[in-house]
Amino acid sequence: RLCSMIRVIPFLCSAILASLTLLSLQQHTFCDALSAPVTKSSKPILMHSEEGSTVQFDTACVANPVVVPPDEYSDEWQCYYYGNNGGWNHDHKSFLPTGSTGLAISDDGITWTKVAGNEKDGAVLCPSDSGWDCVHIGANEVFRVSENEMHMYYFGADDEEASMGPMNIVGMFMRIGRAKSTDNGRTWKKDENFVLDNDESEGFFASWPRIVRFDDGRPWKMTYHSFNGTRWRVFGAESSDQGDTWTRTGLLLEGGEEEAFDFKGIGTRAVIPRGDDLLMIFEGVCTNDKHRFGAAINKGSKSNEWSKLNDGLPILNFEDAPFGDWCCGVIGTPFVVDMPDGSLRLYHCGKKPGIEEKMAIGVVESKSGDFMPGSWTALP
Repeated sequence: RLCSMIRVIPFLCSAILASLTLLSLQQHTFCDALSAPVTKSSKPILMHSEEGSTVQFDTACVANPVVVPPDEYSDEWQCYYYGNNGGWNHDHKSFLPTGSTGLAISDDGITWTKVAGNEKDGAVLCPSDSGWDCVHIGANEVFRVSENEMHMYYFGADDEEASMGPMNIVGMFMRIGRAKSTDNGRTWKKDENFVLDNDESEGFFASWPRIVRFDDGRPWKMTYHSFNGTRWRVFGAESSDQGDTWTRTGLLLEGGEEEAFDFKGIGTRAVIPRGDDLLMIFEGVCTNDKHRFGAAINKGSKSNEWSKLNDGLPILNFEDAPFGDWCCGVIGTPFVVDMPDGSLRLYHCGKKPGIEEKMAIGVVESKSGDFMPGSWTALP
């Protein structure tokens, strides 16, 4: 396995800190695009915890919102997210904003209050003491399966080292796991093992899973992404036993030509049903490591064929007016909520350029329910 990594070390050494998470640091000049007058710009809705607060695992950053709206069994909005306090478990250095998973609740999905969990430093799910997820984790999908049970799909990595020239990197070999809650998300019990292993033919990891469930007996669909040393690509898997086991279905989506906004690849993404189809809003990275959101569609939702929309162009740029200057360096980890009134909310993370800046979470909306350019406005 290490021999295969050596072949891609030149790519990884230059990319790992700048691009691996699709959350790289950007140049200040792009913030200038936000200086033109706009009607309204977004503001962060969830930020890192301050020292001395009841939640301490996320004092360095928060990212990757996973939003569960109210339903017939619960009247609260929930936002699961990951963060860290500058490092990972077992004193390993972090190169991603992952670490542990927290929970915030809300009455409207806009104003949030963090819940102090029972795990270390107020998290609701932490890395295990040993095993495949003992260094860092991150929640990426949460849904209710019955009145009294919720399922979380998360990813994590152990302390196996990846040799990067003069460096040894811990946390690369991510896998996908599942946890269950019977108290409305306050405490979670992990399955004994991961549900999807990484596959060397795809890349170094299997990570950031999204799940789509169907009511007509069709297999559940999972999308996840990997990195092969040069590109990020989206892959699929299916489950015929309600998520207990998963079978890979192959490559679903990858970046475009060299001039494309997603040339370096496609990573984090949201996937939701839209009528009979599936809509994906994804994060793409171009040759100079700028991050933008694009869209793709799976017609009929029965095949594994995905087609990019908007002629392969982005639907949202970090320079666009809906985004405030707090995220003029990078946007990422999209999560879409299809609202009862037909509007769409797009939750995301973002930050200004600079190592000293801390990642936060925000939201924009499309009141019309359209997802193409020009449809999105700031919320709140």
